[in-house]
Amino acid sequence: MNTINEPYTLIQNIVDTSVDLLVIIENEKPVLMNRACCEFFGVNSFEEYSNGFGDFVNNFVPHPSYFNSNKVGVGQSWIEALDRLDEKEKIVSLVNTSHEPRAFSVSVDSSHPSYTVLSFTDISANLIKRIMIDNDANLDKESGAYNKEYFLRTAEILQDGAAFNEKEIGLTMINVCDPKENTLPLLVGAIKNCIRENDMVIKYSPNKLLLAYLVDSKDNAILFSEKLKKKSSGMDLNISLTLVKQREKLTASIKRLNIALEEKPVNKLQLI
Repeated sequence: MNTINEPYTLIQNIVDTSVDLLVIIENEKPVLMNRACCEFFGVNSFEEYSNGFGDFVNNFVPHPSYFNSNKVGVGQSWIEALDRLDEKEKIVSLVNTSHEPRAFSVSVDSSHPSYTVLSFTDISANLIKRIMIDNDANLDKESGAYNKEYFLRTAEILQDGAAFNEKEIGLTMINVCDPKENTLPLLVGAIKNCIRENDMVIKYSPNKLLLAYLVDSKDNAILFSEKLKKKSSGMDLNISLTLVKQREKLTASIKRLNIALEEKPVNKLQLI
């Protein structure tokens, strides 16, 4: 039995059990990666990767919101630059074999004097939630929804996240026609029970809620809004929805929804 390669084989077997992408770096270059990483880059082995790819840092898409080679300072290695970031800023974009950009949170372990272990966790589905951290200052105390000011401050991030994930932004506005004292909190609670983790419900005015979400198509936005309408049965509501147009500001899209709500009868769902 060849005992020289036993430690290497053991390490390879251990890292191959991880669903995250794992890479061991020496002097800024990979010396080992796990099976999940090879599959992501579409290679059969680390040797094949080494022969077909250049510097590992060049895998990071040069997106201004995420770490990449353009953010490495003079005299720094890219490992040092990445390691010095706050945990919430250690996010990179990698492109898979289907040419789809994916967002990854990076864990950096530099405890060994000669090697650095990088672990990449796919957070594409949670990107908006990761950036827009939920805290009391961003919530409307009465309804439990995000407040309007917070939503407008983060609108650019929402559009950036939509472009990054190659999705469209759907907006659904709900006008409560005869609001009572507890109507909005009840409605917000019902909506939160049926929306996804990354969807946002915003109190836009005293009697209006706005839903912002990423969606693949107009048909899915309609299905989503019909689901909301069923959850609010028994309430007199107007509901309008739209998709944000290319290069359109969210405020312009919302203005279209507001105008439509004023012109439609109660308990109707309308696509703008």
